[in-house]
Amino acid sequence: MNTKAQASTKNSFLRMSSFLMVCFFLVTSYSFAQKTNASVDLTKIKIGEEIKLSISVEADSTASIIFPEGNTLFSPLELLESYKVDTIKKDGKYNLIKQYGLTQFDSGVYFIPKQKILINEKPFFTDSIRIAVADVAVDTLKQKMYKIKSIVSVEKGNSNWWVYLLLVLGLLLAFGLYFYYFVFQLKAKKEKKKKAEIPAYDRALLQLNELDNSTLLLKSEYKDYYSELTNIVRQYIEEEVRIDALESTTEELIRKIEAQKKAGYLDLKEETIKSLKNVLQTADLVKFAKSKPDDSVVQADRNLVEHIVVETKEAIPEISQEELRKDEEYKLRLLEEQRKKRRFRNALIGIGAMIIVFGGLIGYATLTYVKENTYIGHSMDDLQEAEWVTSEYGASGFTIATPKVLKRISPIQMPDSIKTEFDSQMFQYNSYLAPFMINLETVTFTKKTDITADKISEKVLRQMQEAGAQDIIVKFDEYESPRGIKGLKMYGSATFNDVENPLGTSQKRAYAVYIFEEGVGIQILRFSYADKDEEAKKVLDRVMNSLAQIEEQK
Repeated sequence: MNTKAQASTKNSFLRMSSFLMVCFFLVTSYSFAQKTNASVDLTKIKIGEEIKLSISVEADSTASIIFPEGNTLFSPLELLESYKVDTIKKDGKYNLIKQYGLTQFDSGVYFIPKQKILINEKPFFTDSIRIAVADVAVDTLKQKMYKIKSIVSVEKGNSNWWVYLLLVLGLLLAFGLYFYYFVFQLKAKKEKKKKAEIPAYDRALLQLNELDNSTLLLKSEYKDYYSELTNIVRQYIEEEVRIDALESTTEELIRKIEAQKKAGYLDLKEETIKSLKNVLQTADLVKFAKSKPDDSVVQADRNLVEHIVVETKEAIPEISQEELRKDEEYKLRLLEEQRKKRRFRNALIGIGAMIIVFGGLIGYATLTYVKENTYIGHSMDDLQEAEWVTSEYGASGFTIATPKVLKRISPIQMPDSIKTEFDSQMFQYNSYLAPFMINLETVTFTKKTDITADKISEKVLRQMQEAGAQDIIVKFDEYESPRGIKGLKMYGSATFNDVENPLGTSQKRAYAVYIFEEGVGIQILRFSYADKDEEAKKVLDRVMNSLAQIEEQK
């Protein structure tokens, strides 16, 4: 064979080998892709009708296969039954088929989420499947129907009765406080002041008579009785003899009196000092050792106190004019100190009130700044009472009224080859405090495209799934504004994982997505809010009504 023939044969062999290698990779890749498959027997059902989801896996006899199990894996559909695995052997391989019975008891469009199958501990995922659940048709011919009744006006009841009740209770409380303060407190202060103006000797005798008329002994309250009795004599000694008697113990007081006697400032008999010591010691036993003296001892101690007061007055020497002047100066100095204390106390009260007022204002201003300049957001009351703003967004001039201005955010990054085909702008307001979110995405294509509202809705659903949303319930309706502009409304509820939320993690929210097609542009208006929040629904309706009104004005 010549050299050219050998070269030709060699090239043919290489081309054949390359072709077979390509075919081998295609076949193996196709087989790899076909290892798992998911299908349903029905894609359109009535409410409560069973769907059979079949997941098939092709593998050899040595493979370890684990199918998904759990009631929540198929949410928002409900799992009715998990059937046994069927095995079919073919060409040395096994085809394992696992079936699940699913249903839904609410009309709408739902998606069976992707399911994870473990083959030799390696995960494989099925595709999500769209299921439409239709309402059950009602036969109005066999069922008796009634005419719609007209609206009947009903007198509005007095639902604010509790306001008047609180007002009456508040007035009664204010009157009670006024009566207590001005009748009892002021009266007690006046009596106390009047007693203070009485000379110490006369006041001590008056207090002893008041103690005799009290019911302390009748109630066997010996501790309170002896406390009053000793306070009378101690206060008298403190005022007349000028020694610290109220804050001194029994032994300290007796030593101070004896020191005054030795210094010649008090001409008091030894017997009187001894009687005072006995009375004070008896009082200490009653107050601290819970001793209960006889009535005769109590009466004797009371008489001794009166005798001590009389003897002490007689034992006090005459005060000279110089001493009287010094005493008057002392009283004036004491009065001035009391006035300074009152002024200082009033100043502290005033400063405290100013701190509270300014602190409240600063706190309110800080809270307002945090709401306006951070992503914590506002409450629903703040959003409803706010001064709404009407603005145009995007190149298409999409105009709506919102409680707060929607701030421009960065859209999802796209490859440079795709960026040239359209212009996408995104605006958003998000309040985790409410919670409430408005998101507007305006997309303008450079040329005519086949992207429809249905495809956009599928993209929105995929974004929700990729963001970690669970238990997604999806419904679709046609939306038409009063001006006749049509769009697609996609709404439902889901559990969103709010990773960036500083106030919590995940929570169930309702959502609504409005998709409008206009020439070569598409506008996607999204809302999300707390599930069953009627106030949030009012804000949503107001935003959509503003869109309709602006459209009519164009």
